Amino acid sequence: MTRRRTFLSGVAAAISAAGLAGCQGQSTDEDTGDNKAGGQPTKTVSSDMQSGGRQLAFGETLSLPRADLTLSNPRTMDSYDWHKLSEDERRVARAGEGKQWLKVDIVSANTADRVVRLPLTMDLKGVVGQTVYHPGRNKSPQEKYIGGKVPAGESREGSMAFLLPADVSVGEFRAHYTEHRSNGKTEAWWVP
Repeated sequence: MTRRRTFLSGVAAAISAAGLAGCQGQSTDEDTGDNKAGGQPTKTVSSDMQSGGRQLAFGETLSLPRADLTLSNPRTMDSYDWHKLSEDERRVARAGEGKQWLKVDIVSANTADRVVRLPLTMDLKGVVGQTVYHPGRNKSPQEKYIGGKVPAGESREGSMAFLLPADVSVGEFRAHYTEHRSNGKTEAWWVP
C-alpha cells in the first residue's frame, strides 16, 4: 500500500508540474485585445435578428417593464487605460494590430418599487453589416457595466467594449438588445 501511495504522489506531482509549466510565460502590463487570433467570436446576423424591434438613436432610452435602458456615446480607440481597484498602477488594454475598441456607455435603472434584474451584457451585441460582435472584456472595474438585481430606484452605469476591425467607423456600428422576460421577448436596436 505504501508503494502505491508513493507512486500516486509522484504522478500527482508530475501532473501538477506539467500543468503549471505552460503558465510560466512573461507577464506584461499591456493587453492586446482578447489575446485570441481573429478577435472576438462573431457570427452572421440571422434573419430573425434582422427584423423587428424598436429603432432608437444612441442616447435614447428603451423603457422596459420595471426598468429603463439607455445606450449612448459610441466611440472608437486603439487602447484605453485601466487599473485594478486595489492598485494605482495604470495599465493599457491595446486592441492589437488591425483592430480597435468601440466603447458604448450604458445606463439602466430600476423603475419599479421592488428588486428588479436589470439587463445584462449578454443581452447586448454589437453589429456591423452582417456580423455580430459580443461585448469584450472591459478591463476597467471602475467603468464596466454590470447589470443584475438592484433595489427599487437604483441604477447601474458603465460601458461595454467591442473589439472590431480597425476600418469600422462609429457610423457603421449598431447595438442590439434582445431578452426574453415574463411578458415576452423584447428587442431593440440603437443606431447612429
